[in-house]
Amino acid sequence: MQPKSSGSVNDGSLASSQRLATQSIASHPRVPQPSDFKFGKEIGHGSFSTVYVAKEIATQREFAIKVVSKKQVTANKSVKLAVFMEREVLRRTSHPLIVRLMYTFQDPSRLYYVLQYAQRGHLLDYLQKLTSFNKQGTRFYAAELLIALRYLHSHYIVHRDVKPENILLTLDMHIKLADFGSAVILNDSSVEAPVFTGTPEYVSPEMLQFCAPLSITSSSSDSSTSEDESHNRRSKSDAAASSSTPADSSSSPDLSYLMDYWALGCVVYQMLSGRLPFRADKFGHQFDVFQKVHAINYTFPEGFDEEAKDLVQCLLVLSPSERLGSPATGGPDALLSHPFFSGVDWEGIIDSEPPTLIPNLEPLEHNDWDKVPAGYTASQKYFLSQELALATSQITELQREELLKKQAVENAFHRFVKGRLIVKQGILYKRRGLFARKRVFLLTEGPHLFYVDPDAMVLKGEVPWSNFLRVECRNSKIFSIIVPNRIYYLEDPTGHSGDWLNKLRQVKALYYSDPID
Repeated sequence: MQPKSSGSVNDGSLASSQRLATQSIASHPRVPQPSDFKFGKEIGHGSFSTVYVAKEIATQREFAIKVVSKKQVTANKSVKLAVFMEREVLRRTSHPLIVRLMYTFQDPSRLYYVLQYAQRGHLLDYLQKLTSFNKQGTRFYAAELLIALRYLHSHYIVHRDVKPENILLTLDMHIKLADFGSAVILNDSSVEAPVFTGTPEYVSPEMLQFCAPLSITSSSSDSSTSEDESHNRRSKSDAAASSSTPADSSSSPDLSYLMDYWALGCVVYQMLSGRLPFRADKFGHQFDVFQKVHAINYTFPEGFDEEAKDLVQCLLVLSPSERLGSPATGGPDALLSHPFFSGVDWEGIIDSEPPTLIPNLEPLEHNDWDKVPAGYTASQKYFLSQELALATSQITELQREELLKKQAVENAFHRFVKGRLIVKQGILYKRRGLFARKRVFLLTEGPHLFYVDPDAMVLKGEVPWSNFLRVECRNSKIFSIIVPNRIYYLEDPTGHSGDWLNKLRQVKALYYSDPID
């Protein structure tokens, strides 16, 4: 294991954290039980546990309580290893950027882990909502993650499942690294570690090589999900049969911590670009991810920050011994001193105010408005480029029927709107960070807002209308549609985002009493 670096990084107040934990345990003169708490909403769910936000009745303090089925623990050795590994890691650690185990208790059928509650949820939630972070936000959260990882590594603990879903956010928007069921404690052979099958998109080549057969047999892909369904889908981690961490020449024990640095590179790429560096192609299997990881097969989108690109390239290296942060590259200090982290106050970052999260959405350079796919008739081009003159509150039913007949004949996209009149349509780029998908958006009476892949001529989804829908202008090209639990970032390549905003507001006013903004 890489020894502690000479670099000075805030590892938190160990004594203070231990004192808080002791006070919490001491506040229970008897063994705690479920009736001591009010259990609220479910905030997490795994293959063998469920996490609830709960309020301790005596103190009125909120906690996250992980509830584990004893039946599954006793019936499945892999579950037992994961459950007890997490408990052991949490007992051995005390750091401001790592979730704290307050105490545990049990009843005849369940184990209860009372954990520090991170009120803001997962970092993944913010990535899904904003699609990406700008450089300032990415640097801040990458730096805090690096501090947490260095602390773990200095205690001979490797997380092995670093990803945005396992990075929690406190009320003041600092991180709490969580979910240690896949971890390994390198200097204590008495604590048996699970074989990690984890999330292939974030796992290093050396670990994938070790557990790929298990991952292939336990994973599947659903190619029929829509864009909105895939937006909400999350990768899950599970544990398998017991084993130590791989110990071949590429991942000897003193280099095992570099698995976490590989994952750090994946997370940095995802935060800036809005997508993972390694992902299955459409209709692909997770085996495709394995192949891409082993081949280091990924590309950077246009506009990816150059310093961040260099950092990612130095972390996503096949051989751990050549990965940034390894002894051969200067150890963890070399990672801290990378230009991407220039200006980071390593001593004070934990106590600093986090930057406001802003999506990384600079306008793309494209000219697709002049490149309508071959085969459109003149009338179809008209419908793609012109705002259709329709005031639904001012036309008769007969006029509406005539317009529908004309639309059915002349508009190739009529079949996607379920017999409704189209108010406005046009090509927009559906942005996810630095990536974009070309879609034809169809605003109709109702109101409805459909979007279609114009190349495949397939309906891809619908923006949900409600009284809570809002629109915001970012610049002449980019605007956002804000709905509960989701923000759509859209780009008009013609630079007329204001036209869309005006029409959306007009349609909203026809159907809802409250203004759109």
